[in-house]
Amino acid sequence: MELRHLRYFQAVAREEHFGRAAQAIRIAQPALTRQVRDLEEELGVQLFERLPRGVRLSPAGRAFLEDTDAILEKLQRSVARAKSYATGHVGSVQIGFSELASRHPDIPSKLLRFRLDEPMVELNLLPMSSLNQIDGLRNGTVDVAIVYDIHLPDENHGQLETCELGNSEIVLAIHEDHPLAQRPIRMQDLAEERFIFPARKPQPRYFDRLMQACMDNGFSPNIVQETATDSILLSLVAVGLGIGFTQQTRQVPRQGVLLREVEDLELSFRLHLAWRRSDPSPAVLRFINAMR
Repeated sequence: MELRHLRYFQAVAREEHFGRAAQAIRIAQPALTRQVRDLEEELGVQLFERLPRGVRLSPAGRAFLEDTDAILEKLQRSVARAKSYATGHVGSVQIGFSELASRHPDIPSKLLRFRLDEPMVELNLLPMSSLNQIDGLRNGTVDVAIVYDIHLPDENHGQLETCELGNSEIVLAIHEDHPLAQRPIRMQDLAEERFIFPARKPQPRYFDRLMQACMDNGFSPNIVQETATDSILLSLVAVGLGIGFTQQTRQVPRQGVLLREVEDLELSFRLHLAWRRSDPSPAVLRFINAMR
């Protein structure tokens, strides 16, 4: 039994006439009659009752038609599903991102737009450090990573493709009651301040760039607390534990916290999308193109 036998049977059942069915599916009537007879012989049942003018389904034929309709409908859905996977409209994307990257002004809106445009593509957001994202790209647990340029190791550039998503300016998070909150701030004003710094282990290059910016301005920061995430840093600034560098954002970071520009701090990072050069799926490629 082949799929064409099912389609021929379905056409005759719909038209209740071999001649009209042959015209509808563009096949010679004798060939259609022979194919349906072959199907009946293979099944060992009579599917149609032959009438003086036309045919009608037998009880066995009515039962077989129900299953035939279901089989052909499921096949049609499977073909459409395969085409959707091939074009990237169906699938899943494992996305690694750091908290700092997620606070970038454009990233959340781009993620939302992709979800609305491609509802059949599952986006799995995996919060992790930048170094863990790179490891995830290496071992295949992450499809794309949203990381800053400083976290992209040179030795992986042969394995990874990247594109730039935008810049992030570094500003100072400071309590609204701090003496510096209402006047221009320069780096030399921070020499005696208590700093909350990001922990070095999960993002060493980011830590080192912040540290170097302070050293270039003649002081080593008095670090009273290191934090694993930017949200913890902002929470500690909010209770007055100290000040800290963070990414500029349009959002209000925390109640009682101000984000202030430091006039002579020229420090920014380029945000990149990274993915494996070798095996991006159609859904991953569609996501990459949407994020560019």
